[in-house]
Order: sequence, then C-alpha cells, then structure tokens
Amino acid sequence: MPSMALEIGRALRRARLAQGLTLKQLAAASAGRFKPTSVAGYERGERGISVVRFCELSRVYRVPPDRLLTEILRAAQADPELVIDLTHLERLGPAEGGLLSGFVQQVASLRGSGDVDRITLRAGDIEVLASASGRGPDELREILGMVQRQPQQPDPQIERRS
Repeated sequence: MPSMALEIGRALRRARLAQGLTLKQLAAASAGRFKPTSVAGYERGERGISVVRFCELSRVYRVPPDRLLTEILRAAQADPELVIDLTHLERLGPAEGGLLSGFVQQVASLRGSGDVDRITLRAGDIEVLASASGRGPDELREILGMVQRQPQQPDPQIERRS
C-alpha cells in the first residue's frame, strides 16, 4: 500500500496540474503563501502538510477539500470491502449491539436493502464504529465475524481483445 503522504502528494499534484499551474505560478497565485519548495515536498510525500494548509491549498486549486480528501482516502485504502455477518451482533453487549445495529439499519435503509444478514462497509466505517464502541478496529472485525471480500481477479482463460 502506498503511504498516505504519497497519496496526498499525488492528489495535490494532480489538482495543481489540472489548474495548469507550475510551482512558481502557484506561489504567485497564493500571494507567496505557498513556496514552490514546500509544495514540491508535499507532492513527493517527503513533507507533511497540516489540515489547515491542505484546505488552503485545495482552495487555491479550486477543489473542495473534502473531495480531494475522498480521492486520497480511496487511493490509500488498504482493505478491500469488509462484510459484517450481522448474526454476530449478539456477541456484543446490549449497548454496543444497539449502536452497531442502528448504524447498520441506517446504511441498509440508505441503500434500500431492507432486512439483511450481511452488509458491506467501508474500512473507514469500521474505524468509526470501533471508536464509538470503545474497541479497536481489529477486535471489532474479529467479534463481528468480518470477512474481507477480495477484489475480483480477471479470468486468465479469457483472452483480451484489442
């Protein structure tokens, strides 16, 4: 998995290039707020960027910070889809089980899924749920009988046509 710093850098570079800006032009457009050497360091993943500066820079690029961050998180996501076996909710106490059950019901409702025995969640959802339940993400995955759904591999028997 590429590091988060590298993914941030790649996204920042794509955003700058999409605006047609060189590093020097960026410095001028930001009234000197962003030095070319600093931005080059961010883009190479060699230098960390604060959330405040990230948001300021994304505004210079005319890209909403949340959209840029979503792009970064998708690229950096290490885990394939995670599937929760909802029949394991009883393994948790009533408070945790209720919390998770409520969350899952909301997700299912938003997806129009109705009653389900299993649901696929993003890795970020697991982090939030684990934090809310007072458990670590790995512990929560184990308790809930989560399985990782591997990305589908192309069938080697199928010949590619150009």
